Amino acid sequence: MEKKQLEELLKELEHHKEIYEEMNLILDTTFDFISIADGEGMFLRLSKGSEEIFSVSEDEIIGSSCYDVERMGIVDNSVTRVVLETGKKISSVQITQGGKRFMVIGIPMFDDKGRLKRIINISRDITEIEKLNNRLKETEELLDWYRYEMLKKQECEETFIYNEASSMKKIFNLVNQVSRVDATVLLQGETGVGKNLIAKTIHKLSSRRENPFVQINCGAIPENLLESELFGYVEGAFTGAAKGGKKGFFEIANNGTIFLDEIAEIPLYLQVKLLHALEHHEIYKVGSSSPTKFNVRILTATNKDLKAMVKDGGFREDLYYRLNVLPIFIPPLRERMDDIPLLTHHFLSKYNNKYCMDKQLTMEAHKALAQYKWPGNIRELENVIERLIITCGQDMIDASHVYNTVYGSNERATIEINGIIPLKQAVEKVEKELLFKAMEEFKTTREVAKVLEIDQSTVVKKLNKYKNIK
Repeated sequence: MEKKQLEELLKELEHHKEIYEEMNLILDTTFDFISIADGEGMFLRLSKGSEEIFSVSEDEIIGSSCYDVERMGIVDNSVTRVVLETGKKISSVQITQGGKRFMVIGIPMFDDKGRLKRIINISRDITEIEKLNNRLKETEELLDWYRYEMLKKQECEETFIYNEASSMKKIFNLVNQVSRVDATVLLQGETGVGKNLIAKTIHKLSSRRENPFVQINCGAIPENLLESELFGYVEGAFTGAAKGGKKGFFEIANNGTIFLDEIAEIPLYLQVKLLHALEHHEIYKVGSSSPTKFNVRILTATNKDLKAMVKDGGFREDLYYRLNVLPIFIPPLRERMDDIPLLTHHFLSKYNNKYCMDKQLTMEAHKALAQYKWPGNIRELENVIERLIITCGQDMIDASHVYNTVYGSNERATIEINGIIPLKQAVEKVEKELLFKAMEEFKTTREVAKVLEIDQSTVVKKLNKYKNIK
């Protein structure tokens, strides 16, 4: 070989060496993992780090085919094999035996005759990215749950209007606790204290909130229809029964909550069937001998003393104890008078918005509301506020409007006649009692004068007159 040819050959070898070294540099410094296989799927070159990625050495992979790599479990799905079989560029997620996840792009290279010459895989580790994405997704789901729970709790707290020192705060905390379990709740309290609201709140805070809430007033349904309304009936059960039968409230409420209001009104014969339903979670439709299973949360309420009814034989003792698992007693409004200003403000806002008005109460009107005993509780207070907003012709509602609404006149008490006495003595007696009662409630002579519609000086004069009279 001539010297010139030898020099050219050496230069060419040097050039190939430089290309080889550059390729090695690229393979070893790139952030991605690169593998090169021949047209038969045999691995020729790998980037550094194969042991860390595949848990096997570089030497174990080089010289092995894509089929060997799959068979040995080094990867779950060889992208090289797929490119070899399809002759197309593909991208796929590949999982190594070490549990790492890679996004792999497989690129086929062809010669001048269209024959597959090389398969180049470019792989990027997405293990940490996927972990972060999963954590981000979990965090977002958790935040969504927290937001939902906070909004739900806020919504419930807004409906539970109470003073911080009120006994209703303790009731709300108890409602939060019992809503987490599926045990039966018995709500007790006078008419109008808010038993319906508490039942709905328990449902809203419970895991059943996305399912039906069915409320039944047991005292509003005729006794002869109550059983079929609660449990349903089958076709032909009685004359006039609907074709195909009818679902009862227990079936309608399935997977949700059923609220039996005025539970004391259920007749004794039906109490036996209700007890069976509660204990066995099954009902018998009217006209059927086959049980129907159900899954509901049971809430009940009454304004009567069930324990006294049990003693008198008007209510089954076994059913009473079955219902009284989680008792909640809601105190009447007269026992939580500090809640009246907050409730009043709430109802004023509600009905001012409803009727597009902006009426307010004077201080004397607020005091008049606070002095009334509210036998109808919150329901009566709401009714009175709505009526005041509608009927009062002034923007400021004063005490006289309140007295006229709650008592039917400006009189605040009924005078009783217990015997015959001289008229002058009777007038003085009533006048004295009225003055002292007004002073006890309103504290100042100015306010007493305004309520009694007399001069303040007259109040002072008459108080001094009767102060020393027994």
